[in-house]
Amino acid sequence: MTTVYVADTGVFVRCGGPEKDKFQRLRRAVRQAGISLRIPQRVYEELGGDTAAEEYPSGDVPYSAGIRSGWIVVADELDYTNPLVSTVMDETRRFIASETDRDEDRIEKADTALVGLAGQLLDAGEADRVVLLTTDKPAGRAAVTLLPNHGFEDCLDFRYVSEAVLETITADEFR
Repeated sequence: MTTVYVADTGVFVRCGGPEKDKFQRLRRAVRQAGISLRIPQRVYEELGGDTAAEEYPSGDVPYSAGIRSGWIVVADELDYTNPLVSTVMDETRRFIASETDRDEDRIEKADTALVGLAGQLLDAGEADRVVLLTTDKPAGRAAVTLLPNHGFEDCLDFRYVSEAVLETITADEFR
């Protein structure tokens, strides 16, 4: 069984920089477990990875060393021509808007990309299971609610990454 771990921007923001204990713990746990954290292109942009992208407040989060060493992997672009990907992203935007009482056009594109990437990985057979690591509870709830409607029952876990989780995380979390 292939499990892919997908992480959002908030996980790295909560960690702080490479000199911070939480960042070091997460890196060590991921490496000891022999896995990597996959991030959608939108998250990569939010972390400042695309200099042509709109600036984000989290643009100074140091992620590049993690990408170079392989414990953070930037996913391929989402295939918006895949009906599952475009549909689940639209549904995610509506779900989050409804749950948070915000206009749909105010929903972060990275939030919908997390669920889109999970769906794409499952649909393409690149993963049998996706574990979504996020600090965004509505996005996590959207994923576990919507993907089963598209035939992916029991294929997705949502793990809320709190400060406390990052202070105690070990490789066992990924096994």
